[in-house]
Amino acid sequence: MNLRDKTAVVIGGGAGIGRAGVLALARAGCDVVVADIDESAAKEVASEVAILGRRSLAVACDTTRTEDLADLHRQTSELIGQADIVWSHAGTSVAGPLEQIPLERWEHVLDVNAIGVVRAFLEFGPDMIARGHGHLIITSSSLGLFPEQVPLGGAYTLSKSGLIGLARTLNAYLSPRGVGVTLLCPDITDTRHTLEIPLVGIPTEVFEAGLALEALQSPDDVADALLAGLRDDTFLVSLTPDVRQKMHNDIDQMTETGQEWDGAVIVQSGRLVIDEDLHDQASAAITELVAKSVHDKGNISFTISADLAERGVFHVYEEWESQSALDQHAASKHGTAFVGELPSLGVRELSLRLHRVASSQEVSLPG
Repeated sequence: MNLRDKTAVVIGGGAGIGRAGVLALARAGCDVVVADIDESAAKEVASEVAILGRRSLAVACDTTRTEDLADLHRQTSELIGQADIVWSHAGTSVAGPLEQIPLERWEHVLDVNAIGVVRAFLEFGPDMIARGHGHLIITSSSLGLFPEQVPLGGAYTLSKSGLIGLARTLNAYLSPRGVGVTLLCPDITDTRHTLEIPLVGIPTEVFEAGLALEALQSPDDVADALLAGLRDDTFLVSLTPDVRQKMHNDIDQMTETGQEWDGAVIVQSGRLVIDEDLHDQASAAITELVAKSVHDKGNISFTISADLAERGVFHVYEEWESQSALDQHAASKHGTAFVGELPSLGVRELSLRLHRVASSQEVSLPG
C-alpha cells in the first residue's frame, strides 16, 4: 500500500502504541484523525501531527457509543476527507483470578475491545465497500495467539482472540470487494495499558511477576512493524519473536493424543522481599504454603528459603510437571490464600521467572 496522501483514522490514538502509530503514519505522508476517549490526549497528538506538516483532527470517541463513531465519521468526511484507513486500536482490560472477576467487567472488556471494532466497521465499512477501496487495521494481541501466556487475563484474551477470528473473516469478505485488512498483534509493550491493568483479587506485585517485563518492546517498534506490514500488504503483523514456529508448536501440542499441551517441565524461580520487621510472620505463612504445595498434583519440588544474610529476603524455587499443574496450584485454596496475605506482609518486591525445560541430564562432579 502506498501511504502517501492517505487519510487515516486512528481510534485509540491518544497514547502508547496508538500515538506511535499516528506519528508514524504522519511521517509516511498520511493526514491523521486522532480519536480517543481522552479528548485532551487526542488533541495533543493531533498537534504533533500538525508539526510534522500533515493535516490533523482530534475527536473525542467512546467506542461503546455508536453515536460517537457516527460523529467521528462525519467530522472526518467534512473536515479532512474520506477515510482511506481506519485503525481500531482502542482497548481496555482487567485481570485477576477469573472466578473473582464480575460479569460486568467481562462484558465491558468485550464491549470496548471487540464490539467496538464491529461498531467501527459498521460505520466506516459500507463507504469503503461502495467505493471499492479502503483499509481496516484491527489491533489484537500476542495473547490472542497464545492465550496461555497470562491465564489471569482471561477477559482480555477472550476479546483479543475473538478479534483474530473477526479480522480473518473480514479479510475473506472484504478482499474481493477491494478493501484490505491488517491484523496487528503486538507482544508485551511498554505502555500504560500493559503496566497499569485494573486488577481484581490480586496484588500488583504478584500479577507483574507473571509478566515478561524484561522483554518489553517499545510502541515505536510496533508502529514500525505495522507500517512495514501495510506497505507489503501483510495480513498478520506479529511482534512475537519466532511467531511462525510458536504457532506450529501450538498446533502440534493441541493435536497430540494423550499428551498435555505443555510438553515440558516448568521451573519457576525468583525472590520475595518483605518488610524485615515481618520476617517471622512471613516465615510462618511460607512454611504453611510449602507444606501444602509439595502435595499438589504435578509438583516436583517446592521450596521458599530465607536468605542467609539478608533478613526479609526469600528465594523461590518450584518445579512442576506441566504448566497446567502450576496453574492449578496458583488457583488452589492455599495458593490464593497466600497471595491474598502478601499485602499484609509489606511486600517490597516479588520477581519470578518462568522456565520451560524440554530436557535435562544428571551432572557428575569430577573426581
